[in-house]
Amino acid sequence: MATLDLTTRQRIMQLIAGTLRTSRQLAELVGVPERQIEDHLAHIVRSVARDRARRFVLDPSACQDCDFVFRGRTRLTRPSRCPRCRSEAISAPRYGIELRSTTGK
Repeated sequence: MATLDLTTRQRIMQLIAGTLRTSRQLAELVGVPERQIEDHLAHIVRSVARDRARRFVLDPSACQDCDFVFRGRTRLTRPSRCPRCRSEAISAPRYGIELRSTTGK
């Protein structure tokens, strides 16, 4: 299937398969606004959850000043401020899709 025949979500899924990318990187590669990427990612999470062979990976945001990591965060967007030090220097979360191992359950 040619790249032009793919939907935006299919292109995003191809771009994050086996690697981690930020929503800004995906927006530049796909050519749509970053907010649209975040909307598409929410649908991709649900699609991948139904597939037993793959799993969605979220590398969480972290504060660049105090190294606080936003591990429990379920939202896909970047947090605005660190709850520990109130810094706004927050790294962007990265998203990926990886294959599940077939050896165990």
